[in-house]
Amino acid sequence: MKTPAPKTCEVKVEGRWQAASLDEARVTYRDAPKRCAACHGPVYVTGTYTSTGTLALAHRKKHSGCPLIGKGFSGTPSPHPNALS
Repeated sequence: MKTPAPKTCEVKVEGRWQAASLDEARVTYRDAPKRCAACHGPVYVTGTYTSTGTLALAHRKKHSGCPLIGKGFSGTPSPHPNALS
């Protein structure tokens, strides 16, 4: 399982998953389903909505097999139990 850039996620557009920056996911694809590019679990974009704010990716339900969650990572990458397909 590859580890994607932490400032990206995947959004579902016209039935296909495509990579998007968190800013694109927040603005352009606001209502589209979003998933983690590493474990494919459902995610949402957090942060301030000002031009100087910092955006972050958050899992709807944490999962120890995702390398993007930081110190909660078990060390062994695995798909999310609620992975979106």
